[in-house]
Amino acid sequence: MKRVKTGIEGLDSLLGGGLMKGSSTVLIGPAGTLKTFIGQQFIYEGLKSREVCIYISITQDFDSVDNQLKMNFGWSFKRYLKRGRLKFVDLYSLWMEKPPRLTETLDLDKLMDAIREAEEEAGGGRELLHDFSSIFNFVADDQLVLRMAHAIRAEAKKAGTTVLFLLDEGAQNKHAEENLKSLCDYVLTTTFRGNERKIRVTKSLTKHGLEWHDLLLTEEGVKVEVML
Repeated sequence: MKRVKTGIEGLDSLLGGGLMKGSSTVLIGPAGTLKTFIGQQFIYEGLKSREVCIYISITQDFDSVDNQLKMNFGWSFKRYLKRGRLKFVDLYSLWMEKPPRLTETLDLDKLMDAIREAEEEAGGGRELLHDFSSIFNFVADDQLVLRMAHAIRAEAKKAGTTVLFLLDEGAQNKHAEENLKSLCDYVLTTTFRGNERKIRVTKSLTKHGLEWHDLLLTEEGVKVEVML
């Protein structure tokens, strides 16, 4: 089967060459463990490889994402967006068109319609959901969110799209968290050990160890220092 390189130095070797094309991955860990940068680098690698990619943003608009990339790594998504190679689904602005009352919940059907439209236009490539925990926080029924994740995974698999869900550890019900891990093909876990960030492959379609490896932030992007 074809493998998709994450673009994270060191991580691809831990995954036996990358993620299987059409697979789904949960990247989970506490805030501050570089999950956002890993997700953005995953998409940037796809764009550089001439793939059509989907960036589903639940907490930021496009300009905020692009400015973050420029500030940290000198990268930009703008030219890929203009060329139609990047499909940016701005669920943050979509939801904020009509600021919700505190008692209202997200309209998941409306969100899924926006996601499906981007998936149909892309027809493969990569898909990032940043960050999926926010949907759990704004919907009363966890089962509806899990059904949404299942639908995204199934449709992406059919199209050969490689999906990455970003999840904040402990931000949602533990039962829902474990269900999403069970649903996906890969689970990558980040953590803090003292003042150091770590990552490990917790679940994979191929053989893997459970060792923790150093997760580094450099001017060129995120890197994994594999511990032998």
